Amino acid sequence: MQPIPPIIEITNLVLAPFGKQATYGVDRLTINRGDVIAIDAKAALDSRQLLRLLATLERPDQGRFRFNGFDVDLYDYRRCLAVKRQIGYVAPDCTMISNRTVRENLLLGRFYHENDLSIDLDETMNLLCKDAGLTDDLEHRPSELNDSALMKTIAIREMGKRPLLMLIDRPENFIQINPDDAIFNHLKNMVQSETAVVFFSNNEKMSDLGRRQLTLNDKTIRIRDLEER
Repeated sequence: MQPIPPIIEITNLVLAPFGKQATYGVDRLTINRGDVIAIDAKAALDSRQLLRLLATLERPDQGRFRFNGFDVDLYDYRRCLAVKRQIGYVAPDCTMISNRTVRENLLLGRFYHENDLSIDLDETMNLLCKDAGLTDDLEHRPSELNDSALMKTIAIREMGKRPLLMLIDRPENFIQINPDDAIFNHLKNMVQSETAVVFFSNNEKMSDLGRRQLTLNDKTIRIRDLEER
C-alpha cells in the first residue's frame, strides 16, 4: 500500500517578506492530513505572506511546490485552479463579488464546478449561516455587511468547499474562540475529519489548539511538534 503523501510539500523554500531584504528558508516544509499548525511570527504580514503561499496565491522566491503528491506550477493560474478548490483561505485580503448577493457568493464555486445555476445552499451551509446570524443577510450585497459579518461569510464560503487544508489569519477578529461559536465548532469538526488547519492568531485560546508550531525567525522557517496539553 502506497503511503499517503503530504497535502503540501515544499522543498528548498526561500520566502522574501514584503519590503524586507532578509529571507526565510527551509529545506523541507510539509503539511499533513489532520495537522493543526499555529504560526509564530513577529510580523503579522510575514505570516500572511506564508499563508498566501500555502494557498497558491503567492509564489516563493525559490522552492518546489507539491500538492497531494503532484508538482504544482504556481506560474500557471489555470492549472492551479484544481488545487485552489481544495484549499480554504480566510484572511482580511479575501474578497467577494460586489454585484452578487451573499447567497450567490456562497454558491459561485458550486455554480461553476457543478454547471448548475438552480442549486441552493446545502443543509450545512444553511445551518452555519443561521448560527452565525447571517440568514437575514443572504439577499444583501457584501458592501452591506459589517467587517465581522463579511469575514464570517468568507469563512463559511471557504468551509463549504470541504477543503483538504484550511488557512486562517487571526480568526479571533470574526469568531469567538469558544464552543458557543458555530464557525469555531465547525472548524473543530473539520479537524476531526482530518482536514489540516494552519492559522496565525494573537489569541492564546486559539494558539493553544495547535498541535505543531511553525516559526518564522532568524531567517529560518522551523516546524516542530508541540507537547500534548
